Amino acid sequence: MLTIRWPVPLPVLAAAFALSVAAAPVSAQDLTLRLAHVAPPQTTYQAAAERFAESLSELSDGTIETEIVPGGTLGDLGQLWVQTRTGALDLHLIDVGAMIAMREARPFMVLWTPFLFADQAHFHRYVESDVFAEMMAEVEAATGVVFLGLAGDRPPRALTTADTAVRTPDDLAGLKIRTPEHPMIIAAFEAWGAAPTPLKASELFTALKTGLVDGQDNGVLDFIGAGYTEAQGYYMPLDYIHSGVGIWISPTRWASLSDAQKSWLKAAAAEAGAQGRALHAQAMADAMAQLPDLGVEVVAPDVDSFRFARDKLVEQMEGEVWPDGLAERIGGL
Repeated sequence: MLTIRWPVPLPVLAAAFALSVAAAPVSAQDLTLRLAHVAPPQTTYQAAAERFAESLSELSDGTIETEIVPGGTLGDLGQLWVQTRTGALDLHLIDVGAMIAMREARPFMVLWTPFLFADQAHFHRYVESDVFAEMMAEVEAATGVVFLGLAGDRPPRALTTADTAVRTPDDLAGLKIRTPEHPMIIAAFEAWGAAPTPLKASELFTALKTGLVDGQDNGVLDFIGAGYTEAQGYYMPLDYIHSGVGIWISPTRWASLSDAQKSWLKAAAAEAGAQGRALHAQAMADAMAQLPDLGVEVVAPDVDSFRFARDKLVEQMEGEVWPDGLAERIGGL
């Protein structure tokens, strides 16, 4: 059974922060897990969460339900990580690269390097590689959170604007572009000459509608799903970051589960990811075809003119934020 609660009443919010989970294994019945994410409920985050919840219910024969709380209702990205680590939140669904909100996951900053991945297939090779396994094992050992698996693909990060067709970095001069609160994306847009404006996902729609920002950098599925087309006239498939959403479980909740329940959770994440991968290409094609009817012009950018930011950022970060050679190892997969 799938339960989606939106918005969440204040008493539930208070209860979420006060939640305490026993460490003893629980029986395989009447278990409800709370899963939270920061994205609006019309996005790929929510679709991945719903696929996971449905798969988990089926695999557990209805003994495990999932309550999904979208839109950052239980807190922002950093707060959700804290809640997951302390056991106040059972499950956290988020872009794999967003692990950098935890100090112990700082090397994952490399995933935000522009054009690190050639395409989505390259990203999947990374997630299935020893490189990823090594990086994730270090985070799990340091924080206790357990990675259940990749629950879905995200569209590559593109660029949209209200009134300006952007073909080269010169066209970005002075434009206020909303970015997520990630230092690498902020640095990339600064290198390209824009005025990056970090905002929470929950604040973006209003910022676009009121003109607080001139553009944003989500992929086409979330761009359409969240209604951002209402305030944007141009879409540039810059496709400079490829990624996917993962699911993590709190250490206290994980310790409370039986072996069977743990296997169901892992299998549900894998099934959600496989379903998402199968749907991704067609969903992307359908979304791109919708843009003209939504009043959005697709403009082909000169991608090569944006690539210089990659070398500059790697030079600044290599050996400081992530180990020497990590970007090259990932790029060569």
